[in-house]
Amino acid sequence: MKKIIGFIIIIISFLAFYFTSEKAMMAYEVSKSIPKKKVEELPVVSLSQNSVFYDRKNNPFYIPASGDNRINLKSNEIPQLVKDIFISTEDRYFYSHKGIDLFGVARAFMVNVSNSGIEQGASTITQQLARNLYLTQARTMERKIKEIQISLQLEKQYSKDEILEMYINTIYFANRNYGIEAASKAYFSKSAKDLSIAQAAFVCSIPNNPTLYDPLRNFNNTKKRQERILGILKSQGKITEQQYQTAMKEKITLKKNNKVQEYPDYYSYLVESELKKIFSGKKGKFNTAKLSDAQQNDLKKLKTPGERVTYLQNQGLKIYTSLNPTIQAATVRAVNRGTISTNTQGAAVVVKNDTHEIVAISGGRNYEPHNLNRAFQTFRQPGSTIKPLLVYAPYIETFGATPDTKVNADNYCKGTYCPKNDSKKEYGDVTLRTAMQNSYNTAAIRLYEQLTPRVGYSYIDKFGFASITSEDRIELGRALGGFNYGMSPLEMTNAYSTFGNNGVFYENSAIQKITLRDGTVLYENQPKSVRVYNISTNETMRSMLNSVVKDGTARHIYMPLNYIGGKTGTTNDNTNLWFMGLTSNYTIGTWIGNNKQRIPIPKNYSVPPTQLIWQSIVVNSQLN
Repeated sequence: MKKIIGFIIIIISFLAFYFTSEKAMMAYEVSKSIPKKKVEELPVVSLSQNSVFYDRKNNPFYIPASGDNRINLKSNEIPQLVKDIFISTEDRYFYSHKGIDLFGVARAFMVNVSNSGIEQGASTITQQLARNLYLTQARTMERKIKEIQISLQLEKQYSKDEILEMYINTIYFANRNYGIEAASKAYFSKSAKDLSIAQAAFVCSIPNNPTLYDPLRNFNNTKKRQERILGILKSQGKITEQQYQTAMKEKITLKKNNKVQEYPDYYSYLVESELKKIFSGKKGKFNTAKLSDAQQNDLKKLKTPGERVTYLQNQGLKIYTSLNPTIQAATVRAVNRGTISTNTQGAAVVVKNDTHEIVAISGGRNYEPHNLNRAFQTFRQPGSTIKPLLVYAPYIETFGATPDTKVNADNYCKGTYCPKNDSKKEYGDVTLRTAMQNSYNTAAIRLYEQLTPRVGYSYIDKFGFASITSEDRIELGRALGGFNYGMSPLEMTNAYSTFGNNGVFYENSAIQKITLRDGTVLYENQPKSVRVYNISTNETMRSMLNSVVKDGTARHIYMPLNYIGGKTGTTNDNTNLWFMGLTSNYTIGTWIGNNKQRIPIPKNYSVPPTQLIWQSIVVNSQLN
């Protein structure tokens, strides 16, 4: 009894302070007279929530770890039991007050004393929402005054159901989980709508004190509060006696749901390349008009594509991609295994020709998140893989040449520039087919000189190579792949996919569609295209590329597919190895090399690793 009397004195003292504080009373009186405003006048806050990346079969494969773990629910998606729990324990008179429940403070103290614990908070749900959205958690009179003003305004701008919806999506459930849906999945691996009464009461125990009731660290504390909540629900008629007894007996077993984060190589490309292009307006049209006002206002404040990517990743978007998990796994495995013997790095890209999709990417041997992704961030001299793009196809189209057209493959010198064939031998006059299948350097230089660099570049400029320099456009040696910076494996694979599309170059993409959580489409991929070669030239090139694999420098990996073709590439001192190959439906590009460009690759192989990596991808993915 003495304990209760003491608490009553504390309550009276608190109320006396609350009501006699001149600033508080003034704020309250002024707040009551605030006229009804438009929603925009009280800034709408965009609650961060996880975006989800989906593969080509609409299965999630990556949920970013950055930002808060939140999955916003609409009011009709939040279970009534969850609403009942928070109203019963935090603000029993939520539907009757106007945002500030002055006598609720006294009621909360009395309930807490009689239950020997904290069962009701002193602030209304509206006040807590105001604090979470617009204020800090600092306990000062100034903050309390602002809290009152904002709470009254919230009640004028939103319905009770809207306020409750925002509150349940905003509150903190420990371990970086915000909102009931994220918490349900984090602790029970299920949606809030599928929680049992016991599980719902357990999860809803956490926000009252996320540290004290952290279920991973203080399970017993959470369980005790859950049992008190079940008692409150029974006493208020929210659940029956039978439901209460069943819930009390139910064993609570946590089933942690770790975030899905598969295929980091592919995800890295999405975030660091395509999303930046899309969100900065450099690729397609991203419809920001369909975002909320708050999101649009936030975006206007962000200056760089990287900032926009980080922000939008935390806005609950659904990002649908071209990822093929089977091919991706085979590609990663092939690069990892294919670079062991040489102790080098590597990369590979797989493009589906007819749909213009990037279906798999390996960013490096044993690639880890946030590392350099060598598939698109490393630029290396392409060696002889550039010959079909810069020399042979443009030459055939410009002069009407055929695979049987002759070219001299003897030694060549122009001034001090005297390239040699890899074998150091001379071959006299040979056909274009023979010259390309055996990668004769002197033949390619003679063709390129006759063609002229200007004409050659009029073709490869259509591929959009990012690192070509003005010097590259003059030097004859570029016909053999000796560029200042070079090309990325992704760029080369994209360019070679032209041979799989009747001479038309398409802007291959990994992202097909981006939507809001409700399905509203914000972006839809519409690949751009440009004709590079006529159909006749393209068929001639496919025939010559087939000869490379059947009888030439890549003959060791020949397979009797419906179609197989490709081109090998090696740079000076064996510092880079390439193989760009095609099947009937796919284009696959592979590269290996050391992190330091001038370190040679050990020649401890009979078949170049790039070719074996390519072969492994095709065989293990069953590509054709």
